[in-house]
Amino acid sequence: MTCLQDHTDKCKGTVEYRESLSGTGVEIARCENHWGEALERDEQIRLRYPRNAPSDFDPSYAGESWE
Repeated sequence: MTCLQDHTDKCKGTVEYRESLSGTGVEIARCENHWGEALERDEQIRLRYPRNAPSDFDPSYAGESWE
């Protein structure tokens, strides 16, 4: 089994099937290094775009909605 990102030459550690962070349920083969990078990237995305709207979010501004 090879890491999904094997082409980057930055693979380190054991390659295992790991859960998809997007919630699709698909398991993806990643090495320990790329799994760590994926977790960090996912955390940054979730901090930037939280599940619930911030208290100052105004849906009338620019016609946007949080959902």
